[in-house]
Amino acid sequence: MIYRFERETLAGFVDSSLETVSGQLPVLTPSGVLQNVPLEQVKVICFTRDWGDSLPWQRNHYAVRPRQQGLWVRLKFQDGELLEATMANNLSLLDPAFVAISPPEMGAGVQRLLVPRQALVGFEVLGVVGSPLKKAREKTQNQLSMFD
Repeated sequence: MIYRFERETLAGFVDSSLETVSGQLPVLTPSGVLQNVPLEQVKVICFTRDWGDSLPWQRNHYAVRPRQQGLWVRLKFQDGELLEATMANNLSLLDPAFVAISPPEMGAGVQRLLVPRQALVGFEVLGVVGSPLKKAREKTQNQLSMFD
């Protein structure tokens, strides 16, 4: 599903490499028509199991600190909408054109969301969840050896 600013949603198939051709994102519609969508119109690309007209998330923020490991971020879109999400804490997964996130409430069979960087006016890291820098707990002296 492609959610656009000021336009109707578009269901279709997008190449997972997300290669754009002169600022256009090629989308194969369910009727078999190849449609080029200007990237500046795209708000969010949602990889789902089923197509629907409603947004794939019900809430725009977490009620409590997220449990999913990664970066807890807040995105601000061009239309002023805010969305909190989590994303991988791995620099090798960063794409120059898109931000891959997981919304706070996974609904409608959402696999992942991709947000074009040009759709954002703000991006803020709120925290790191499950940091790999946490040191392993030191063994206690009175621990039985069968638990080592």
